[in-house]
Amino acid sequence: MILLDSTYISPLLSETLYEKDIVMCDIQQQVILGQQFVEQQALEKMFQSEELIIMNSEEAFYLLNEFHSEANITKIANVFKNKVDFRKQLSKIYPQFFFLEASMNELPLIDTEKLPYPVILKPSIGYSSVGVYRIENKDEFQRVLDNLVNTMQSGNENYSTNVLDTNSFIIESYIEGQEFAVDLYFDDQNEPVILNVFSRMFKDEKDMSDRIYYTSRQILSNYLAPITEFIARLNKLFDLRKMPLHIELRMQNNGEFVPIEINPLRFAGIGTTELGYFAYGVNPYRHFFEQTKPDWPQLIQAMDDKIYNFTCAEFDHDVKIDSTFVILHEQLKKQFDHILEYRHIPFESGTTFAVIFYSCDSLEQNKPILSLDFMSFVEKKPMLTI
Repeated sequence: MILLDSTYISPLLSETLYEKDIVMCDIQQQVILGQQFVEQQALEKMFQSEELIIMNSEEAFYLLNEFHSEANITKIANVFKNKVDFRKQLSKIYPQFFFLEASMNELPLIDTEKLPYPVILKPSIGYSSVGVYRIENKDEFQRVLDNLVNTMQSGNENYSTNVLDTNSFIIESYIEGQEFAVDLYFDDQNEPVILNVFSRMFKDEKDMSDRIYYTSRQILSNYLAPITEFIARLNKLFDLRKMPLHIELRMQNNGEFVPIEINPLRFAGIGTTELGYFAYGVNPYRHFFEQTKPDWPQLIQAMDDKIYNFTCAEFDHDVKIDSTFVILHEQLKKQFDHILEYRHIPFESGTTFAVIFYSCDSLEQNKPILSLDFMSFVEKKPMLTI
């Protein structure tokens, strides 16, 4: 079963759901295959009878907690969703890792002299890069606090509390190293089945955005095996059987991986997971529902030498999004040399207004995209006069 946020469904996901005849629950309407639920017991029974559960949006968490609260996957998903609870569990294998929880009101009271800079400040429950800051010193900490209220207020307007909680924050050690994003599920033997390995590219060390994910034959050849080995260690902490996950982690200079966060019961959001479909032909949804594994040696051998990229064009986080905006999509397309697919995203879906899959020959060609001002492709509709 998939808990489906119908405000945006990618073409590949839609095709797979209908081809595989997957049970779909619209999270806005709470309907399954067009039949309206009139009793809570009906939805509870549905959850109990479905062996595989996935979602395409974190907005679906309220259904899990309301109708499937005692299930193992719900309890684990809530641990992963809350970054403080997640760090508490990880402290069993990373006892030296610093983290601190604070409410919005408690943040100004923290003794900033004692923080192990650089640190990351972010919402305990969050999505994308909303409210995420790298902070270098106590003076910068104060400047971030001065802007935080406005940033989180805008986030409240664009996301529900299932996705973004503006009341609780975590301050934690900044993890140095190359960052990766991995889509996977754990099979019935509690072993990880890797479906995607992406790296992330940033403009500079202060950049916390989700601007560019990329993958290539070199990325897979170099990192697939060690990442798989590292993720397998998670089954020592959790029972993750049949769970789909999106994991973000960094590889430090000593080769050790440290997880940044684990996003439960979904793959990379707003269609990002489908970058692998363009790069090496993996349909992550199909593999999850069929509980099959990609033939990685064969897939890697068949790849070319191009770099495959995903970027999301977003409104600034302090913008209140509504239908009065006009997106200059054709002008935006001209910024890319080799577009594989360009998708218009409805404004109801959040801060993203377009996702672009494209290829290039070198990472150097990505640098102009990292500095692109996406708001320069957004205009307001002229006011009508009577």
